[in-house]
Amino acid sequence: MTSSSRRKRRTTGWSRRAAVLAAAFAAAGCVGGVGETFVTYFNGDHGVSVRQPASWRSDQAEQEGVWYRYFLAPPAGPQNRAPVTVTLLAGAMAVTVDEYAQTYLAGHTVASTKAEERQGVPGKSWVFSSADGAKRYRLLLLALGGRVVGLFAQGDAVAVEKQAAVLDEMWSSLTIERPDRYPVTSWKGREASLGIPDSWRETRRFSGGGTLVANYVSPALAVDKGRQTVHASLSVTFEAVPDGGGLAEYYETTRRRLGDNFQVTSHAAFRGGFVDTMRTETPVAISYVKRYTFAQGGRGCSLSFEAREDVFPRAARWADYIASTLRFGDAGDTAK
Repeated sequence: MTSSSRRKRRTTGWSRRAAVLAAAFAAAGCVGGVGETFVTYFNGDHGVSVRQPASWRSDQAEQEGVWYRYFLAPPAGPQNRAPVTVTLLAGAMAVTVDEYAQTYLAGHTVASTKAEERQGVPGKSWVFSSADGAKRYRLLLLALGGRVVGLFAQGDAVAVEKQAAVLDEMWSSLTIERPDRYPVTSWKGREASLGIPDSWRETRRFSGGGTLVANYVSPALAVDKGRQTVHASLSVTFEAVPDGGGLAEYYETTRRRLGDNFQVTSHAAFRGGFVDTMRTETPVAISYVKRYTFAQGGRGCSLSFEAREDVFPRAARWADYIASTLRFGDAGDTAK
């Protein structure tokens, strides 16, 4: 197979109230000067996220052990094809990023090269074009312990130039999701801390009667038919376990409190606690909740991650990432 052929193959309760607050962030998906609404694509299998234009189509494939997620600009021209395509890729890498890049760079004219870094992961980026200048490309590769994660853009020169701001946003937004590097929020008096991704925002915090609740909202994950952005919500609750009980008592008490409208579809152990996936329905929507419960020293903590039915499967693993950072025993309050 020729290098050209290879390149061609590579490019072919509390949480419910918090969810209501997500509408306040509808404008957050827009990037000034770009004229596009952006949504975040997250992949838990490969630990990566990137912002993409909501108007672009998306698909994925796997070839020769490399996973690809394609983002295609709206079709244009007489051939009705995407004038620009961006590919998110992840896979094993047994060579340097410079050697790996040669599959894309061979036969092209390189305009610039730059060292890159994302969440402590080093890499490099290139801007290049076809020999005749008719096609333009961007490539970003990150070396992650024997793996490669990257972005590759290609398209007609004029189209790539027109989409320069969009490509800049996608390139800058590429994130290696490393829970150990999430900013840590610690709660005074609760002796607990949690890592919250930079892309999530706290919307509300209140306490009373020995209970503390902090609500967060995800970045835009989709756009509905009314052009409103769709978000997931996270509610973190700290409270005393009734009668000084442990995990089992706390789980049963909080489960009964939710009521019959929250139907448990799965139940499992999770890092010394429990995690339930639940389905809940209102007259206008069906949502799923991933709820984690922990208890230690007479104190209980629950994390409720909720998203609309169509969004939940794409983002549920993000909840696992966040919940894995919960730690008991941290003092102080570093929350913003």
